[in-house]
Amino acid sequence: MCSIIIDVEVSENIAADEIESAFSRIRQQAKIDGFRHGKVPMNTIRQKFAGEAKDRAVESIIKQTVLDALKKEEFVPIGFPVIEEFNYELGQTLKYRFIADRHPKIEVKDYKDIPLKKEIFKITDKSLEQNLEVLREKNAKFVPSKSDKVSEKSFVSVDYDAFDADGKELSEIKAKNYIIDLNSESIVKEFKEALRGLKIGDEKDAKIEYPSDYSSEILAGKIVTFKIRVIGIKEKELPDLNDDFAKDVGAENLEDLKTKVKETVEAEVKRRQDMDIEKQIIEYLLEKNKFEVPQFLVAENKESLVEKMKNYMKRQGASEEYVEKQVELGQEKFGEEAEKEIRLSYILNAIFKNENLAVTDADIEEEKSKMKTSNPGRESMVDEYFTEKKENIMLSLKKQKLFGFLLASANIETEEKDILLKKDENEK
Repeated sequence: MCSIIIDVEVSENIAADEIESAFSRIRQQAKIDGFRHGKVPMNTIRQKFAGEAKDRAVESIIKQTVLDALKKEEFVPIGFPVIEEFNYELGQTLKYRFIADRHPKIEVKDYKDIPLKKEIFKITDKSLEQNLEVLREKNAKFVPSKSDKVSEKSFVSVDYDAFDADGKELSEIKAKNYIIDLNSESIVKEFKEALRGLKIGDEKDAKIEYPSDYSSEILAGKIVTFKIRVIGIKEKELPDLNDDFAKDVGAENLEDLKTKVKETVEAEVKRRQDMDIEKQIIEYLLEKNKFEVPQFLVAENKESLVEKMKNYMKRQGASEEYVEKQVELGQEKFGEEAEKEIRLSYILNAIFKNENLAVTDADIEEEKSKMKTSNPGRESMVDEYFTEKKENIMLSLKKQKLFGFLLASANIETEEKDILLKKDENEK
């Protein structure tokens, strides 16, 4: 049990005594014209400071009786309890109800021999070739198209102005020499259709009706007419895959480039594998260890998750209305995620303690040495970073050590596979 609800009653005599004590303290402090400090008649104090005396008395009574009630129940709370109900008038019994939370007492189960499935991917000649093609695409140049008309594969340079349904210009939407990839799925259908078949110098309108929940606040719920003028029609020209290209992208020659690309792909595959294994471990631990967690911690974490999502969506240009709607739709999901994160933190901390794991000064120095080796000439900056971010670094090392332990004791079933090609990944 993480939460406890307690009803408290304080007799009118105790409350009255506390009120009198409050009036006495106020009298010692009060400054009223015509009276010496500390010598104001008590009747005057009662008339002028009845509300303040009541507030002081109630605060004092609650602080003492809350602690007494928790001690009686042998309940050690996290922070000060929350007063949920309160009823008191001068001369009457003081009644209130409070709720308190404490850390759960847990015994973590089944964290050794966790069954895991690990896919070990091999880099094939085809997957290496595909990654080299991606590199060529990234380094492609835009050159004038051999065709004089816009096609589905064209890269079109356009100027456009935008107008709302009343013909008012939307100056924040206009663009000059803006390049549009007609092959991209992110381009609005009406825009694509307007451009197809046009030649340089041609002009055409594209009328687009945006839904009310569209991510851009400027466009959401509006009917916008784009007046488009084609400035240029271009196509991609890929560099030849040879030693010269390899040197242009920082390799010694083509063979060296292939080696570097292979290493990059292997590193990315390992990163994905590590993330997948960590996800499997987390899901298994959460499934095997279900217990109640403090609801106020869940509420705080939920609020944090909501704020992160809001900030992210706003940075992407989403409207306030759209963001609030997504928050409303995601309330249950946010609550579930917040509860899982809090429960997982208790599970992982318990395992760390059970297994007597620790992050030592030697661990921190080793990590610092690694960072200095990978950042030659920036040793002083690394020292400064470790001084400023020591707590974050310790948390990161704690996680590494903990998951290293869980992985070492896990039951891992491996399966060797060829790396999926991009088209196969999309199909999957």
